[in-house]
Amino acid sequence: MSTPDYASTLSTLRAQQADQPLSILALAEPITASQAQAQSQFEPGRRSDASTSSSYHNASSSAAAAAAAAAADTMADTSTSSLQLTPASLAADLAHYKDLFSKLRFSYLEQVTKEKYLRSIVGDPPSVVGHEENAALEARLGEMKVELKDKKQTVDGLVADMEAQARVLAGVYEDVNTKIGELDRASPEVERLRDEVEELRRELARRQGEDGKRRESDPRMNMSLDETRRALEERNSRMAAVEDQIRALEREVPSKVARLEEVDRELTELDRRRNESVRLAVEGKRRKENGGRDEVEELGKWYRSQEVVLKGLGLDVEA
Repeated sequence: MSTPDYASTLSTLRAQQADQPLSILALAEPITASQAQAQSQFEPGRRSDASTSSSYHNASSSAAAAAAAAAADTMADTSTSSLQLTPASLAADLAHYKDLFSKLRFSYLEQVTKEKYLRSIVGDPPSVVGHEENAALEARLGEMKVELKDKKQTVDGLVADMEAQARVLAGVYEDVNTKIGELDRASPEVERLRDEVEELRRELARRQGEDGKRRESDPRMNMSLDETRRALEERNSRMAAVEDQIRALEREVPSKVARLEEVDRELTELDRRRNESVRLAVEGKRRKENGGRDEVEELGKWYRSQEVVLKGLGLDVEA
């Protein structure tokens, strides 16, 4: 199995993107490129256009000029505020522009209607439209409205389908760009891992002998599978025997602890007696050295004299 070349795959993907760019990206380039230019050049052009339009249409088209000026002001504010294009900002701009152009169309139709009406009544001879012509125009206008409504619905459906397809393509495009970024970041990592693999292979070849067998410092690493199993069974049996001994000793611990406490108490009592005997001996020796009488010795002499008296009287005295 051949090892994949991430660098060639990455270069192939980028070449395909360069050879077959997306049309939507080409359409968006003028919008993104003209934002900074429109922001810097729109203010003086807007002032000159507004003054020219005002002087030219002062008497006949004041409403249309005002609507156009308002639309221009709004477009300038929008271009200034939306420097970063996003789907939400584009949708908001589209809805805003539709509303502005709807108002501009209404103003234009109103102005054209007024102009035609004035020309019809001031003409020589005046042009007067009868009821039948109005009825025919209304019938034709109704048909055109129905046809226009059907076309609008068709166009709205096509636009909705295009938007859904565009969202799908945008997700795929973002995923492809993400994968390309991952490939770009993975190429150095892959090269590093390949170098580590080669280093490990050289280390393995160095540790192997001429006969192709591994040479280990621990002889247990050169044991066969059967020998390893037997050694494992022996070790498990020894561990089981040791665990039995540990459990037996754990059972003997309470009695040993009780015996230890008893011996400790006896040792404490013997220690107390030893200290008392030592104290009495030291006290007796000190009295003898000072020329005093030994009360114990005096008491012993008195007991012996009393014993002699009682024996002389013929009384039995137990020693």
